[in-house]
Amino acid sequence: MRILKIKANGLKLFSDSLDLEFVTQQRVRNEDSEMLYKIAPRIYQNNVLAFIGINASGKTTTLKLISFVIQMLNNVSINKIKENEILKGISKNEKIIIETYFSVAFDSVYKLITTIKKEEDSKEGENEYYIEDEMIWKKDMKGIKTRKSLFEFDNINPIQIRKGDEEYLPEDVSIVIAMNKKNNTKIYCRDLINWTNINLIRYLGDFPPELITYLDPSIEYLKSTIEKGDEKLEIRLKFKRKEEIIMHDPMEMTKYLSSGTIKGINVFINAILVLKRGGYLIIDELENHFNKEIAATLIRFFLNHEVNKNGATIIFSTHYAELLDELERNDDIFIVRNNGGISVDNLSKLLTRNDIKKSEVYESGYLHGTTPAYEAYIDLKTAIIENTYREELT
Repeated sequence: MRILKIKANGLKLFSDSLDLEFVTQQRVRNEDSEMLYKIAPRIYQNNVLAFIGINASGKTTTLKLISFVIQMLNNVSINKIKENEILKGISKNEKIIIETYFSVAFDSVYKLITTIKKEEDSKEGENEYYIEDEMIWKKDMKGIKTRKSLFEFDNINPIQIRKGDEEYLPEDVSIVIAMNKKNNTKIYCRDLINWTNINLIRYLGDFPPELITYLDPSIEYLKSTIEKGDEKLEIRLKFKRKEEIIMHDPMEMTKYLSSGTIKGINVFINAILVLKRGGYLIIDELENHFNKEIAATLIRFFLNHEVNKNGATIIFSTHYAELLDELERNDDIFIVRNNGGISVDNLSKLLTRNDIKKSEVYESGYLHGTTPAYEAYIDLKTAIIENTYREELT
């Protein structure tokens, strides 16, 4: 199952409706196909989706919406999805409408409209939300010739409608569950959003020696085993020309490994799993704990057909404009801004030329709202010069 497009209306944190396309919006030339994945004649998926914006612009919230939709499509109750915090703020008389387009096995395209409402007497921590209405449409992929026609479902009747009296369907689970069981479909996703500021080893097993050497050439080996029966963990770490270190708690690894090495192990092992399955890897603040070259290497893996054979997609947020220069196209970059509400715009709609250095365009302020306000900078500078802060703050 591949997500093609997400539209959302009624989310309080966003200034207007949100519209995210996962397929290419610009013309595809033959030389572009190396970094894309063909899902239908003339229809290509972007293998990298980058979301960039200044602090508090809404990048993390946007990633959480994508994660929410993926989990909803994977049959998870909307009340049990951690990212359902994006639904906060609606009253009992309001509704959130999420329109999702996805494909299954290159054969069919589906349109799912889900209307979510808040329970009238619910309290925080309880089942706060339920699905009021829901419909699914389906059409054959073979008849699709253009990107526009990919999302057109006029004169097509829905194949399933939520009636509200389904005997075995909880009110907070999408009706897509029936289709998933019938077709044995599920979206493979490794979501690292909630680990942005928690830098601990999440993976135990055989650490690929090539990865360890790439992240830290001073390490001779890093191994971990779990003894069956008492499930005793043993982690063996050896630096070149040093004695072996034996640990029994992953927390101990933070004493010996750099934050970049720890994040690298977590991110690259999850990337390897996603690249193998053709799923989605979601990372908030990709550059956090990484230098530019390591972050760029990860992006290049998803853009390389030899590495990314199954059309895996990395979805990440960043403050680091130079990472955008790794991407030759504009339609795989989203500019996130917050001016009384979050807005997300595809760069291809704001910048028609691909040959301009994207980092310079972003940092120049040409796109508006992509650099800290000049007035705020002047106020901060003046306060520092005039030493207006209390002495005890130093």
